[in-house]
Amino acid sequence: MNGKKLIVIGCDDTAASSEILKSIEGVSFFSPDIIAASRMPDLIQIVNSLNPDLVILCFRTNQAVLNEFGSRINKPGMPILCLVRKLESEVLNWGGNSIVFTYPLDHIQNKEYLRSRINSIFLLRETPEQTDTTLAEAAAQHAENRNLSRYVMELDQKAEILLKVRNRIAELYARVDDPIRAELTSIVNAIKLSVNDTHLWADFKLYFQKTDPDFLRILARKHPSLTPIDLKYCCYLKMNMSNDDIRNLLGINQESVRTHKYRLKKKLALSRDQDLTNYLRVVV
Repeated sequence: MNGKKLIVIGCDDTAASSEILKSIEGVSFFSPDIIAASRMPDLIQIVNSLNPDLVILCFRTNQAVLNEFGSRINKPGMPILCLVRKLESEVLNWGGNSIVFTYPLDHIQNKEYLRSRINSIFLLRETPEQTDTTLAEAAAQHAENRNLSRYVMELDQKAEILLKVRNRIAELYARVDDPIRAELTSIVNAIKLSVNDTHLWADFKLYFQKTDPDFLRILARKHPSLTPIDLKYCCYLKMNMSNDDIRNLLGINQESVRTHKYRLKKKLALSRDQDLTNYLRVVV
């Protein structure tokens, strides 16, 4: 995202205002300037005199503020993020020219989620209007993503089946004589090689780069210490894979998945409260 962002916060709750500021101040991926107002008239004046990239509302009467915005502010391209109380999002109304998002006030202390939603709004603002050509490109991209997901699912299923076979063979070890045990050991070793086959990663990487051509290049440039296994893990996280999916594809246990995630965060120099998956989503 290009340039400094301006966020205007309107909030009549001191505690909530403090939490909002903690969530968004100093966030590297959009580095905002922040102006806050606790009274609705001040907020209206600030928004009218400036051109904020985002307005965050957290009033005890958000509907009244939205009504004022509709009648006194003419900035149809300006997004509004409304922090709402329970059931409030179901009754809020706004004009057809307004761009309004809602976020549960109960989750305000979950800083990573609030940051990621603000970042998503900025990304949406910078997305140009789609022409017929870009719509065709989007459809092609969707097809590629679907093919990649199916390919990964097939790899996952194959790895899971092979691991089940290996575990079943392990159960048979004590029941057979030495010659058969040697044959079973040979089969287990072949399964290990298949699960860790580098050709599978090469094929996956080829598919992945078609759908997200810049991700691995930029990630490797920003973090040159990452190993091929690290990059593979990052790709899986970028695709929102669960720990179980990653465990099957890499042929490791759950504890190894968690350990690798911890070490990966250290390599990427992320703080304890930064979410690894969210970081990978915005790295490119």
